[in-house]
Amino acid sequence: TLDDGGLGQLCDLVPNFAVAFPLLSLRVRNADNPFRDGISSMEKVGSAAKRLRNLFHVLFESLCLAGRPVLLALDDLQWSSKSSVMEDVADFVVNYVYDASRVSPGSLLCRRGLLIAGTFRNNEVKEGDHLIKHINSMKESGRANITMLNIEKLSEFEVAKLVSEKLCLPLRYTQKLSNLVHGKTRGNPFFVIQFLRSIVQNNMMWFSVKYRRWMWDCDTVDVQMISDGVAELLTTTFNRLSPTLMLTLKIVSCLGSQVEESTIDVLDSRNEVLSFDMKNELPRAIKEGIMEKAGPVYQFTHDIVYQTIYDLIPSDNRNLLHKTIGKNLLKSVVANNPTILLLAVDQINLFCKGGNPTDPEECSFFADSNVTAAKIAISASSLVQARSYIDTGIQLLREDHWQTQYSLSLDLFEMSASVSCMLGDIDKMPNVLDEILSNSKSFDDNLKASSFVVKLLASSSKFNEARSNCLAILSNLGELFPEDVSLPVVLEQLSLTTRATLRNITRNQIKMLPPMTNRNKLNAMKFLNMLCMYSNISKPMMLPLLSCRMVQLTMEYGFCDDSIVGLATAGYSVFNYTDDIQLASQMGKLSESLIEESPKKHVLRSRLCNELVSLLKSIAEPIHSVLPLYPELYNSAMQVGDVENAMICRWSYIAASLWIGATDLYSVSKHLVLCIKEATKYQQDTVLKSAMVNLNACAYLSGRPATEISVKSYDELIDIGTKTNSAFLLGQIFMHRLALHFWMREYTEVAELSEKHAEMNPSFSQQRRILNIYRTLFEGIVYLTLARDTKQTKWKVLGKKAVNWMSQLESMSAWNYENKSILLQAEFHYLEGDLESAESAYQASIKSAHVHKFIPEEALACELYGVFCVENQMIDKGHIQLHLALEKYRLWGATNKANQLQLFIDLVEPRYLQKLKLLED
Repeated sequence: TLDDGGLGQLCDLVPNFAVAFPLLSLRVRNADNPFRDGISSMEKVGSAAKRLRNLFHVLFESLCLAGRPVLLALDDLQWSSKSSVMEDVADFVVNYVYDASRVSPGSLLCRRGLLIAGTFRNNEVKEGDHLIKHINSMKESGRANITMLNIEKLSEFEVAKLVSEKLCLPLRYTQKLSNLVHGKTRGNPFFVIQFLRSIVQNNMMWFSVKYRRWMWDCDTVDVQMISDGVAELLTTTFNRLSPTLMLTLKIVSCLGSQVEESTIDVLDSRNEVLSFDMKNELPRAIKEGIMEKAGPVYQFTHDIVYQTIYDLIPSDNRNLLHKTIGKNLLKSVVANNPTILLLAVDQINLFCKGGNPTDPEECSFFADSNVTAAKIAISASSLVQARSYIDTGIQLLREDHWQTQYSLSLDLFEMSASVSCMLGDIDKMPNVLDEILSNSKSFDDNLKASSFVVKLLASSSKFNEARSNCLAILSNLGELFPEDVSLPVVLEQLSLTTRATLRNITRNQIKMLPPMTNRNKLNAMKFLNMLCMYSNISKPMMLPLLSCRMVQLTMEYGFCDDSIVGLATAGYSVFNYTDDIQLASQMGKLSESLIEESPKKHVLRSRLCNELVSLLKSIAEPIHSVLPLYPELYNSAMQVGDVENAMICRWSYIAASLWIGATDLYSVSKHLVLCIKEATKYQQDTVLKSAMVNLNACAYLSGRPATEISVKSYDELIDIGTKTNSAFLLGQIFMHRLALHFWMREYTEVAELSEKHAEMNPSFSQQRRILNIYRTLFEGIVYLTLARDTKQTKWKVLGKKAVNWMSQLESMSAWNYENKSILLQAEFHYLEGDLESAESAYQASIKSAHVHKFIPEEALACELYGVFCVENQMIDKGHIQLHLALEKYRLWGATNKANQLQLFIDLVEPRYLQKLKLLED
């Protein structure tokens, strides 16, 4: 699905959408423009270009699934290197014709019903050009039938046959003429037609009434024409036209190969370009076969005709003509019409390109016109066109423009930085931003450029530098925060008083707040939003301070879009660093309701995908019902061009499926491979490395390593995480290594790994992220087992802590945590010697895990219950439970784990058989 902003962009890109679907124009009339002025806290580098590509994909996916064949005709692709059209087509064919369910594990989907017909001139395309590379990539993918048709020139026989049929005469009568025609035109079909028309118009061929057939004199035709004079042929034809028609054609050729009737009306209404009405001359051009009309559009019958007429205008006159046309269109009463204004500026820019305007006032006027045109192009998502206007505007500035044209210079360079950010042109951004920051006169004037600097740093994974820049900017805005934060400071920030304030915030209270209007505070909220984003990756303990301040600013100065980010992040912080799970869930629900009512729903869902769904929403709601939300979040992120968060959503879906056992390990591995390939394509390194961490775990548990791609080992990934200072990646590796040791019952290694990690990362255990729930389960079982084996009090204390926290989670969601809590209680009862309560709890945990569809945890509960029975001389019960665990592990696809359990069963088996024999005796 698309939001109204996306529909609006499609209507801008394909205007006939609004005509074909009139209801669309009503929906998009008041849609929010994603490319508004000001600082955007949630738009990332390159997101606009990616958003457009996603719109293209959504459009064609919809067409392919509509049940009706669709033809996409792309003409003159030899000029496509200046746009991304062919790249988008190739990407769609390679990645979307066959789509292995882009988000969720599922069946391979084949999209049919689309025929793409593209044409290009092979004499204007070289082998290494982008067009050829894209065509070859589609061929190599094997996912579409690619047929190349080379349209050759007409052969002598084909020309002879054409002349014979047109003149209604046998071939033997027309052979000499057809040979002459072929020699003059070299078999070009258009030239053949023009040549035959010219010799009729010049009375070199005539129809004889006496002989009732066409007659001609080949010698006359041969003498009159030269062999390579096709352009001369057309010129000769055009020189026969009346002066007024020829002037009209020259004016129209300046406007391009086609022109709308309304543009002609505008020029005619001023009568400054010509003293007569051009509209009266155009029917004669149609009669002469020079132009044709399709609806309100006049166009030349061939681009060679257009080019020939345009070339007939002397270059000096041509430049002045472009200038005259442009200025007249700008002065017209309909100059506020975006189409007319863009056409006017295009004419001005052609004049500037062909000449060298020297009048300072005129140059300033033209530069200002380019600013207006660029804004229109940006709002219509024509980003490459917008860049052209901006570059021309900058070229028209004076040498001392920062002193004499400060506002205009600031506008142009800020727009240049903005468009570069939208296109993801990180090579061009630094120079433009340096120009602004070196010449801006005030802090307010360089604020927008500073926001782009921060985004540029983040796009290069320089999160610490981005964070430092944000802190410096916030300091100038009156918001002071420490560079480093300790756990005591975090806990003080999330004191009972702060949490009481958060608990009293209601939806109605937020809705009653006025809009935030204080400019300084609005900018502070935007930079706080960005700082939260980067701190979550590089300095998570900053989040409580930042989010609580955002909530304070909202309650004091009013509501803005960034307020929702503050509320959600505050809830996220409460969950990570306190035991107030109920408040965290309350904040999550409040944020979600505000997002659903916001016109920027997709932007906010993309920005908060991690905070809301992967954490706050999964606290209280069944995790299996939360999983389907990841595809929705993926689509929201792709709609706004946030490929980074889209990929995080895709990876999170697969990772969650791995941890809860929503699907078997083989399927998870298969989709992790697809995820890694897509992350490689989009250069999303965080997701790429995290998926490799998951894939290593799948390979170890299943005993089936991935062979389709190269996967780095845990040691290699640890080196990468250490060098890049990626707390996120190192945390992922730690959790998966801990889990593998646990599943293989290497409990001593689990305790040692956990203790070592806690010493090196003291704040990690305080951050109650989703993985830490499983860490609590695994460590709790390990600690209680070690307490039984070693009789050491410290293990019992740690185990009891895990039991208490899991019980608290159970009170929030029985579906998600009941089986885990009961299993820990069973282990604790076993430690305390309450065997009856322990057995009852094991059985309840198995039942709960089965009902709530946690296959790995059901297998774990069966295994632990089986071990409990064996250790307490209930061999028959233990034998049954161990085999049930074996069955569940195999169902999950954990072959390696099943083999390890089988070894234990083999040790138990003789005792079981011995007991059976005693019973039989």
